[in-house]
Amino acid sequence: MKRGYKVTDVKREKKIGIAAESLEELIARSCKKLGFNVSCAECRLYVAEDGTQVDDDEYLATLPSQTLFILLKNNENMVTDFDYYYDLIRSHKKDYIETGAAAKKFLSTNIKEKLKVFQKYIEAADDAHTMLSERAQDPKWFEGLESSEKTKEQSMSKRVKDRMRGYYYKTKSALQASEVYIHSKNGYGKKLIDTFLTDLRKLLESHKYNDTYFNRKATKNSRLCDEYGQFECGGLWSSDKCLYEGTHVINPYRSREERIIFQTWNLDHKIELSRSIIPKILQAIEGLYNGDIKCMVCDKESNIGGIETDRYYLQIFTRANLKLVHIVCHYKGKHDAESDVYTVCKKCCGQQSIEYN
Repeated sequence: MKRGYKVTDVKREKKIGIAAESLEELIARSCKKLGFNVSCAECRLYVAEDGTQVDDDEYLATLPSQTLFILLKNNENMVTDFDYYYDLIRSHKKDYIETGAAAKKFLSTNIKEKLKVFQKYIEAADDAHTMLSERAQDPKWFEGLESSEKTKEQSMSKRVKDRMRGYYYKTKSALQASEVYIHSKNGYGKKLIDTFLTDLRKLLESHKYNDTYFNRKATKNSRLCDEYGQFECGGLWSSDKCLYEGTHVINPYRSREERIIFQTWNLDHKIELSRSIIPKILQAIEGLYNGDIKCMVCDKESNIGGIETDRYYLQIFTRANLKLVHIVCHYKGKHDAESDVYTVCKKCCGQQSIEYN
């Protein structure tokens, strides 16, 4: 599903709207509209607000529609919104900005400790708004969001659904780019993959894209935050808890600023989607395609059977395999945890009972 974004270049003289489904498409269309005379491989995309580089579809899917990006060539340097506007003001109002320069110098040393102090003041100032829910009650919180989002809970639920759709489309794109999908005889491999994707999407839709995960008004067992909307980091994928306990916490319901920062928090797959889950799905489909099935229930071999789509659903979309983590605790190296080939013979189809949460 295509989503709308805004893109500009390092000079910020022209801002364009782009509808794209993937990072590759977004960069390609932006290059063309901005008139870049370089290949897409020579360009990088950054979030204008904080300078975060967007380097895969998974992270792109976590960002809201209408996010402003900066497209840079390899020889250009990223300038965040703060630095851009700071320099702009300084160039026109130099005499009035010396105090700001001193403040910037102050913030450039021992920044972590100073931010902790500032954070306490920010939290104290915004606490009065935390439990407000409707747009009319806290309009500043909704700045930059679609007008259809009327409550904070509705907006946060939408953020989860956007992430879940991103995981689905990442899976779909990978499977549809596979050899068995493109080159199978009589289109049988394509049919198997399309059927699997349909089943996977139906499961996701039947559970409403797990939109309760970020909704503080959902039941305790179906949300990842407390009743006030505060989230705690789950720590590294291989750990039971965060090593920065008490520090890696955030309440996106409190202020617009925290809502934006929350976008950098990752729903981390303990068993990785690209490195493990998708390859195992392909193995399962290839087993069906070749009539070479190892049943996970009776442990017998068969030439007819099916895939336990439910188990892949759990690994891709649910807290059974997802952990909400602060960006510091998001480990991008290879995880040791592995998925599996979940195929069953015809006799054992439908015998498995899987619980969701």
